[in-house]
Amino acid sequence: MNRYALISDIHANLPALEAVFARIEELGITEIGCLGDVVGYGPDPEACIDLVMERCRFTLKGNHDWGLEGRLHEFNTLAREVLEWTRKRLKPGLLQSPKKQRWRFLMELPERHEEWGALFVHGSPRDPIKEYVMRSDGFLNPEKLLDLFSRIEGRCFLGHTHWPGFTGEDFRFHQAVNGNLEMRLPEGRCLVNAGSVGQPRDGDPRACFLVVEGNRLTWERVPYDVAETQRRIMEAGLNPYLAERLRKGR
Repeated sequence: MNRYALISDIHANLPALEAVFARIEELGITEIGCLGDVVGYGPDPEACIDLVMERCRFTLKGNHDWGLEGRLHEFNTLAREVLEWTRKRLKPGLLQSPKKQRWRFLMELPERHEEWGALFVHGSPRDPIKEYVMRSDGFLNPEKLLDLFSRIEGRCFLGHTHWPGFTGEDFRFHQAVNGNLEMRLPEGRCLVNAGSVGQPRDGDPRACFLVVEGNRLTWERVPYDVAETQRRIMEAGLNPYLAERLRKGR
């Protein structure tokens, strides 16, 4: 039975990523996949890229990783400002350097991956980089879910919304919250969100990642030094709101 961890939406939050990798090590898990958005919003893109390159079996391209290629007009003002800052830090010159290695890694990230009997994307099976699979789609946009489910044969793991949980063929979103962090997958097709390492938005500020073992899903919530990330954001001269939202998990 395959047992592996999935991380997503790190957003250059190094203390959160380090805490998550420490917890994965405690659990004795050696197979790790990253579903994208290594950069964006946070103050430590270089260190986070290096750790992901070293530790993850595969890494996918998220919309913020994709945005570094120059498509910044598609982002809101706050996200665009941070991506411009990140791009200046990461864009390499002519000489061989760690910068060049990191940049090539980000530019060459694939949009999807298939392994362990599942499909892995950042956004959705239809648009693997940019489309959100919302927890409200089952009742607000069932036609969208019908289309998405028609494109998969079994499990599809994704990130992007920062909301941990899964949607089955009943179109209900089963949210992973305290007291309900372990679930069994139903038979058939499902869309599973791993949650966010570096910028949770479900009201729980702890870092989140997913452990998959057969049909059992376990979302791990990991405390980390939020104040340290906030300090680094302010020191980098980034928007104070990016620091404030981490404490609220929003």
